[in-house]
Amino acid sequence: MLIELSVRNLAIFRDVRVPFAPGLNIVTGETGAGKSILVEAVRLALGERADPTAVKSGEAEAEVSARFDLSGRADLKEAWEEAGFPWEEELVLRRVIPAAGRSRAYFNGRMVSQTALADLSPLLVELVGQHSVVHLLSRAAALSAVDDFSKTAQEAAEMRGLYRRISALRRNVEESESRGANARERGEHLDFQVQELTRAALSPEEEEKLAADLQLFRNAAKVLSALRGAEDALSSSEHSSVASLSFAAARLKEAAAVDPRIAGLVERVRSLGIEAQELARELSGLSAAVDLSAEAMERTEERLSEIRRLRRKYGTDVPGLLAMLTELRAERERLEGAQEEARRLREQLRNEEEAGVRAATELGRKRREGAKRMGPAVEKELSRVALAGAKFRVELVSRPPGPESLSAHGFDEAEFLFCANPGQEMRPLSTTASGGELSRVMLALRNASARGRGNRTMVFDEIDTGIGGKVAERVGACLRGLSATAQVVCVTHLPQVAAFADAHLLVVKQSGKGSVATGVQALSKQDRIKELARMISGADVTEEAQAHARELIEGAARG
Repeated sequence: MLIELSVRNLAIFRDVRVPFAPGLNIVTGETGAGKSILVEAVRLALGERADPTAVKSGEAEAEVSARFDLSGRADLKEAWEEAGFPWEEELVLRRVIPAAGRSRAYFNGRMVSQTALADLSPLLVELVGQHSVVHLLSRAAALSAVDDFSKTAQEAAEMRGLYRRISALRRNVEESESRGANARERGEHLDFQVQELTRAALSPEEEEKLAADLQLFRNAAKVLSALRGAEDALSSSEHSSVASLSFAAARLKEAAAVDPRIAGLVERVRSLGIEAQELARELSGLSAAVDLSAEAMERTEERLSEIRRLRRKYGTDVPGLLAMLTELRAERERLEGAQEEARRLREQLRNEEEAGVRAATELGRKRREGAKRMGPAVEKELSRVALAGAKFRVELVSRPPGPESLSAHGFDEAEFLFCANPGQEMRPLSTTASGGELSRVMLALRNASARGRGNRTMVFDEIDTGIGGKVAERVGACLRGLSATAQVVCVTHLPQVAAFADAHLLVVKQSGKGSVATGVQALSKQDRIKELARMISGADVTEEAQAHARELIEGAARG
């Protein structure tokens, strides 16, 4: 609900605060007082295009702000969150219009684009008049009106939510498939690398051992000759170390029989002989182990060459290759997980699209049923607002059912067809209705739906163009009926309409010190009688006019 409108330095408004109440708010005032500027201020606060020439002469900028109580509008939470705004039960929309330069818009103190503000503001306020033709007569607005009448607004909201999920899933699937194309190529490359490194069966110290083995193979003959020469010197030749030590031990043993001091030397020489024999046997074993096989050397060279090829290819040593193999296997598992996620997303999208098709089909069926009843119901309401004989029809067009045909609105589009006089061809409402007729058609639409727009604020301008008398009273009664479920603001010059006000605001032009300014007053019951009397008789208010005004107010109160 709109609580207050503040206007500063806009046209002839210097600094005005306008309070609004629940129910029917009537705005009146003399011609030229600034009623239209008040409506323009509402438009600006809601994000409509700003004209810098509207800034009060001599001022740097104009500012308008609208304060709303959203405590009864929990239905807006999803839209707020989708737009990236935190939910609060009080909202202030502010617009700053410089005399030169671009205007600025604020949403609870946060600067936003005019487009973002204009996208959300129709959820708060519905402006009905000549200047709002484009929005009111859009196909989206027409379909929303059909949903209101058909009692399918909740299903339509669920359809929008379902379509948002479908759109998000489609984007996710598209991104997943794009990644999947690269993933398949990457997966094939990973498979090759994993297989190559796995087949290599590397071990951390193998390269060093192979290099040492190859060195032995290349010097095997030389090593074997040295081993055998050493073995001969120790034990195999006639004058070997073992034979010499054995001879020395025998001679020392003979001497020890004469000189006991030599006995210790005998044991030492014998020990050296035993050590020489053991060394000779060890050398013999090493000689036997020397491999002179060309095939073995070739195998060693090939294995070492393969390891060094892998090192060059992957740019790391053997421990690095082993670590790389572990990481490649982990990446391959992640890719398999991503591919499984892509399959899951496609399945989820298919399920959501099937649900969307079912929901849109059922929603379309209910809308078609409602659209058939809507024409006669609106025509009945039109007759109450001086448009008797006018024809109204809803043209509902549905796309063939299927996932590719889905939109946020299901499969359907709507357009209003209208003719004001019998015998005329029915044409789109946007091309045939005047501003005053449009306001009354929208009033008839809302009343035909037997409710307002979910606690929104509705602002009617020019609704009383071309009417008067009893017809004006019926228009006032229709506005009062509409205000039972919506806050209604109506600018009027007819006392018959003004009599139905729950709250009456008077726009007054004040002159002084060479300038003109406008103020807005909330009228008491007695002030209302005076204002209606002025509207009836002009500047010269008579007793008869005041009596008539009192009768109008009392009659409106009786309903």
